[in-house]
Amino acid sequence: MDYRNRIHGTGTRGVTHSRDSEFSGRVAFVTAAAAGIGREIASGWAKRGGNVFATDIDADGLSKLVEEVGADRIIAHVLNVRDRFAVAETVSAAAAAWGGIDALFNVAGTNLPQNVEEIEDEDWHRILETNLSSVYRCCKQAIPHLRARGGGAIVNIASIAGIMAENRCSAYSASKGGVVLLTRNMAMDFARDNIRVNAVCPGSTRTPRTEGYWQSSPTGDSELAASAPMRRSAHAKEVAAPALFLASDEASYVTGSVLVVDGGLTTGFHVPAFEKM
Repeated sequence: MDYRNRIHGTGTRGVTHSRDSEFSGRVAFVTAAAAGIGREIASGWAKRGGNVFATDIDADGLSKLVEEVGADRIIAHVLNVRDRFAVAETVSAAAAAWGGIDALFNVAGTNLPQNVEEIEDEDWHRILETNLSSVYRCCKQAIPHLRARGGGAIVNIASIAGIMAENRCSAYSASKGGVVLLTRNMAMDFARDNIRVNAVCPGSTRTPRTEGYWQSSPTGDSELAASAPMRRSAHAKEVAAPALFLASDEASYVTGSVLVVDGGLTTGFHVPAFEKM
């Protein structure tokens, strides 16, 4: 494989093991690892003793991740998850570099708030390719490597928009709903290979990408955050932690689950007027 896309670093800080060596000897392949939820997953896996093959389209972000985590724990590689040939090559490279793959975290995603009448074909396909087809491609390539290790875990980052409608997010909701059902189908299909497949559905989450979006909104994220019973958006670490749990031995009998991490947003209706009665 051409390693020109590989990100080199001199990270010498190493890793502080917060939970000793929970993932010692295990390898995680993470998409969208340069920032936000993916970055916290990659960092969290390494801090628990595991090795990481981190991918993203953001080379600078990957370089910073290597510096932060330590080059002894992480290999970073530029990857566009919409490129099926690049996905196949990169997954193979990850397995060759670390001797196998034990966990796959599909985090890559994008959105464009438009309804069906507004959105153009190219944007519709770009969103579905990034959010849904990339999950299929990464899983297709990674599953043989997980099977070769005697099993493993796949965690797909979906969204509450995949389990309930969200206005002007038709393509995003369609793609994330697809991730939810794809997760459950794969859980059924590969359980006998000891491959567990689960999804995490975050609500409003503060990441560099969403921060930029909310800064352009007149009300910021205050309106959306206020709609959740916990009255705030999640931090990326609060979504990464459940994802890491689902890939751990503590979740060894958990597969086909969809874990909602939304501060209670989807629990039911919130009527502000009732609080004043």
